[in-house]
Amino acid sequence: MPALALHNGSLGLSRTPYTSGRVARCQRLARLVPAARPNWRAEVESSVDAPASPSPSPSAPSSSSAPFILPATTPTTAAEQPPPRPRDPERPFAGDSGASMSSSSSMDEGSRAEPLSLPTLDIVDLFSTSARQAQAFTVLAGSSAVLALLCAVEPEAVLELALPGADFGDLDVTFTRIIGVTLAASASVEYSLKHAAESQLLKSATYQRLMAGCALKSAGFLAVFLANLPATAGLWAAPAWMGYLVAAVGSMAVNLAVITNTSGSGLALPAVELSVPKSNASWGYAACTALYLLTVAACFAPETLFTGDPYTEVTPLVKGVWAPGFLLAAVMSWVLKDAGDRGRLGASTFKNLNLGLAALEYGYAVIFCSAMLSDQVEMYDAAALSNLVGSLGIASFALYTYTTEKK
Repeated sequence: MPALALHNGSLGLSRTPYTSGRVARCQRLARLVPAARPNWRAEVESSVDAPASPSPSPSAPSSSSAPFILPATTPTTAAEQPPPRPRDPERPFAGDSGASMSSSSSMDEGSRAEPLSLPTLDIVDLFSTSARQAQAFTVLAGSSAVLALLCAVEPEAVLELALPGADFGDLDVTFTRIIGVTLAASASVEYSLKHAAESQLLKSATYQRLMAGCALKSAGFLAVFLANLPATAGLWAAPAWMGYLVAAVGSMAVNLAVITNTSGSGLALPAVELSVPKSNASWGYAACTALYLLTVAACFAPETLFTGDPYTEVTPLVKGVWAPGFLLAAVMSWVLKDAGDRGRLGASTFKNLNLGLAALEYGYAVIFCSAMLSDQVEMYDAAALSNLVGSLGIASFALYTYTTEKK
């Protein structure tokens, strides 16, 4: 191996302050290496030819203090060069990988996310407690009482508010008053159901039948509305028909939900027991039931059969609305007939029902007399007089039972 020689001429350096310092350092290094390690050439050659020796133990003296000079290497040919190292596969840029990872994770989260759904209201669960049931029947009874008062006292205002586009007549005003007295009977039923809910007695067959009757009444309101919708669609005020539907659907939903929670067998309507009356009072209530069912049928008969007056565009609707009220009165009479068979007419629930029937029939009689005095109905017509006498008879019978029956 040629000796390492450094001198100014061979490096071709000019005498600048920088190169002068470099040359001086190289000269000192060339003089220091042979002095410190006189056999350094042989050591370098032997380290190249001999195999690698084991690393010295920690106790061996360290030679890190001695200067070390890299050996000179001879140039290699292209054939002796090692093969090129294979290139690593290209990796995406850190920002791209982060974006792709975030997008894939978001896609995974989206695929795992549950689909959106609208909140639902479980009516049956909402009215599963007696406190909620009592509150619901309190609201229904109060609403029926308020509407009864408005229809009976201010029928013209009710018609103008609900049907502003209608040209109604005196007969429609009379029928609106009749709607009011039927709602008074409905309020008495709902008031009794409220007290039964507070006492946790709604599982009784009596209250199951009354709730079924209220649900049937609400279904009748909906049927009358839909049957007359083609002829009266342009006459309704939007808030009025929306309130009508909400009240009917809400009342039916409450009664069916409470029946589901209290019947013991889900939504099962109570059986109708047809038995021969066992007392004079029971016979009287059975007759009332038949009369009320005939009245419901008459509500859908042409009015010319009774008064000779022609229909207006809203008469079928107004007359049909008080038909469900008489249907509920028929249910009330049948429940009272069953109570008469069992000698239970003195209980508070049946007293309330008798009071509701009395209010219905006395109110109907007053309205009918007013119609006769205003020439809407002929004064001495046999059918009209029999209607008035029947109404007064039912009212007096219910009031008599209310006052005489004791617990």
